[in-house]
Amino acid sequence: MPLLDALRALTSFNPPPALPTCDPALLGDVLEAHGLAPMASYQLEHGRLGGTAPEALRERLLTSYQGVVNDNFQKLVSLRTLLRDLEGLTVVFLEAAAYVDWLYPHIAFRPVGEPRLAVSADAGARFVEGLAGVSVLRTEHGGRTAVLTDGKLTFTMQEGLWPGGPADGPLFERAQPYRVFGPSARRPSAEDALLGTVGEQALLGLHAPLVTFMDLRELLALPLDLGYVRARAEALGLSRALHGATLLAAHFFPESADAAARLRPALGFAERIAVERVVEAARDPARLRHVRGADQAARLVVAP
Repeated sequence: MPLLDALRALTSFNPPPALPTCDPALLGDVLEAHGLAPMASYQLEHGRLGGTAPEALRERLLTSYQGVVNDNFQKLVSLRTLLRDLEGLTVVFLEAAAYVDWLYPHIAFRPVGEPRLAVSADAGARFVEGLAGVSVLRTEHGGRTAVLTDGKLTFTMQEGLWPGGPADGPLFERAQPYRVFGPSARRPSAEDALLGTVGEQALLGLHAPLVTFMDLRELLALPLDLGYVRARAEALGLSRALHGATLLAAHFFPESADAAARLRPALGFAERIAVERVVEAARDPARLRHVRGADQAARLVVAP
């Protein structure tokens, strides 16, 4: 598929010398829709790929690159300022807020979006009280999620791996120090990060932005305790989602196929058929709109 070949080239840390031929307008649409435009722009502006790309595409993507660099920098600096003096708590950075400085070699490769932080249920009030000028905008999911702001930065505090997910002791017990953001800051273990990414994808019925599968690609490349991941996935109700997400990761990024296959949990026949139907509907990154109800039906199959 020409589009997928171009996407793979633009999201590789070692891109080929030439951009595979495809419709540049469609490529630009898909890169922007899936959160990949800033990384693609970097590859075009700093590598040999740029010499084979249409000028209009390069100019279009450069706007996304500049915006994400500035946005990511401001959000990460704001988080560091908020958390640098916070002590005595465990605050786990999740998803992009953890990945941009861990999995990716450049700040523009992974848009941060709205940062998400995990704080245990019994420490939530102390966390808010310990942050100068921060207030609660609203709570969601029966109080398990809170959206906070200091007037400049808006971020989410939650108890588990995904918004509304159950309180998750192992997430906090296995988290690693993330000292650049202060003494309380942590990032998840690779295994819990992978499960958190799959949980987010599951809530979208696996019709998730391709940038999340790029996250999955990088996490699959790390040393993982496969038994732990599969056991935790089963306990969290994520086995079907993990099965489907690893199939999609292997489809989008073939270099991940072996690692994805080793991790993929076995499912019963009926479960596997249902998940594979969801996967088939999510395989085309150019399908930016879906039949009404399709996402909801997919969530019924894979969401925890």
